[in-house]
Amino acid sequence: MKSIVATTYGGPEVLRAVDAPPPVAAEGQVLVRVAASSVNPLDWHELRGMPYLVRIARGLRAPKPRGQAMGSDVAGVVESVGPGVPRFTVGDRVLGFGLGAWSELMVVGEAGLVHVPDGLPLTDAGGVGVAAITALQGLRRGGLVAPLTWAPGEVEPMRPRVLIIGASGGVGTFAVQIAKLLGAHVTAVTSTRNLELVARLGADDVIDYTTTEVTQGLPRFDLVFELAGNRRGRDLARILTPTGALVSCGAPRGQWVGPLVGPAVLAVRSWFSRRTFTSFLAKRDTADLQQLADWLGTGALRVVVDEVYPVERIADAVAHAEAGHARGKVVVTL
Repeated sequence: MKSIVATTYGGPEVLRAVDAPPPVAAEGQVLVRVAASSVNPLDWHELRGMPYLVRIARGLRAPKPRGQAMGSDVAGVVESVGPGVPRFTVGDRVLGFGLGAWSELMVVGEAGLVHVPDGLPLTDAGGVGVAAITALQGLRRGGLVAPLTWAPGEVEPMRPRVLIIGASGGVGTFAVQIAKLLGAHVTAVTSTRNLELVARLGADDVIDYTTTEVTQGLPRFDLVFELAGNRRGRDLARILTPTGALVSCGAPRGQWVGPLVGPAVLAVRSWFSRRTFTSFLAKRDTADLQQLADWLGTGALRVVVDEVYPVERIADAVAHAEAGHARGKVVVTL
């Protein structure tokens, strides 16, 4: 089977297509014939081995295990199931994420998959995985758990005010939509060319960061969701309400201690404040994946696809996504 691997750290140019033996689903695993995947920051950080902390898990001098396919998001069709997997049968369409998605066949733990809703193309489903679950879990970390409810005759409560920085990217396009589904008033920060896009996704207000500095003004947001990774926490704290939350999952700064310093500073700040300051990484959660699939199935949530690349152009896909100008997801088809 065709598999995209990297035997050394580097940029997209080190990716290679190789013939690899097909994997076998063990207990609790599902073998998926991959139809589509996408490119996430996680993928190019692992590809480059940057920041260097990545190499503690992946190998100091070269990625290990050798021959392991790259890629995380997956959408495809179940080829076989291992023992102890009651939720899936051969032929089911599935989406989720794991390790080794840039390959014709991929083994995924059952917990990392859900059924693709009827009517959702597998190309779109390949762009869900990491980005969508990051958006959902990040908003929940900031206190946006469920829409507000009120009884007949009661005054409608004020909607939480959410600022999403980096609203037109892979995570951001999901975050705008999910925040609206959870009942928030959403202000989206993006560049000039993407203002119309985020407005169409449901943002109540849009800010062009090329002309407006978002950290100036009175405290006004209950949650700031920072996805761009280029603003200091102390600046963003100025626009939080007294009990607001700053959630950051932007790209780490620096190659050595930077990725550790940022989260540590946020944690210390939280100890001495009524407000919440946190940095997080998304985790695999079947219930969260199912919630996303349910929204996708009803049309309440959609996948914004910037461009679709065949796997033969995987290096171009990674370079395009890493440049940081993609609107929504960069999808790869196999």
